[in-house]
Amino acid sequence: MLAEFIDVSGWTAEQWLAACILAFIIITVIVVMHRTVKIFQFSRKPSYQPNLRPLRRFHNDSRRSTDDA
Repeated sequence: MLAEFIDVSGWTAEQWLAACILAFIIITVIVVMHRTVKIFQFSRKPSYQPNLRPLRRFHNDSRRSTDDA
C-alpha cells in the first residue's frame, strides 16, 4: 500500500536531491525545536542555593552576647 502511494521508481536525480534536502530540513527543524524545549525546561528548574544566612546570623549573635557580658 505504501509502495503504491509513493512510487519512486521514476524519480529523476533532481527529484531525489529535492527529497533529500527536504528530509534534511525537516530533521534539522525537529532537532532544533527539541533542543530549544530542553533549554527552556532546564532554565525553568530552580538552581540549588544553600541557605547560609540563618547560620551566619546565629554565629554573629552568639559572639555578640558573649562580648556584652
